[in-house]
Amino acid sequence: MQFMQQYAVYIFLTLLICWMLWQRVVAPRLSGVKSLSASTYFAMRNEPHTLVDVRSEGEWVGGHAPDAIHIPLGDIGKRKHEIDANKAVVVICASGNRSAMAATALAKAGLKPVYNFSGGMGAWAGAGLPVRTGKK
Repeated sequence: MQFMQQYAVYIFLTLLICWMLWQRVVAPRLSGVKSLSASTYFAMRNEPHTLVDVRSEGEWVGGHAPDAIHIPLGDIGKRKHEIDANKAVVVICASGNRSAMAATALAKAGLKPVYNFSGGMGAWAGAGLPVRTGKK
C-alpha cells in the first residue's frame, strides 16, 4: 500500500499511456481498421469512399476537407447510418487519436473497410490536399 501511495503519479501516468496506446494502436488493429497516410490517400482519392471528419464544430469551421461529412466523435454511434456502407470509410480528426476511436467504432458496427487517416488535418494540409473553411 505504501508503494502505491509513493508512486501514485507514476502509476497513473503509466496507466494513461497504456490506455492511449490501446485506443490509438491496438484497438484499431484488432477491429480491422487500417492506417492511411496522406500519400496513400492521395493515390486512392478517386476511388469511391466516404470521408468522415470527427472533430468539433469549431475545428470543422476552421478548416476541413471539402468532400468530408462532419460527424463529431460523440455523435458517431447515433449518426453512423449517415455513412454509406457500400463504400470505404476514411476517418479524420486533428491528429489521429479521435479518428482511431471513431474508426474502431465504425468497424465494430460492420462498416468495411475503414481507414484511420494518420496525422489528421495537419498531414492533410501538409500533403497539399484541399482545405475549405466555414460550415459547409
